[in-house]
Amino acid sequence: MKDLIKRIGLVFIVAGVVLLGVSELGGMESNKILVISGSLILGGFIVYVILNNIME
Repeated sequence: MKDLIKRIGLVFIVAGVVLLGVSELGGMESNKILVISGSLILGGFIVYVILNNIME
């Protein structure tokens, strides 16, 4: 369970990358999707770093 909590940030990063890929392949021209995927990637990175420092 502890390993799953430590890896939750990676789930956000992967979700952001998938959303970015879907928007690119789908030809969507909306900046909202770019902002959402960027915030998921950045937020996931921050959560990953913070949780790994706390759990260590």
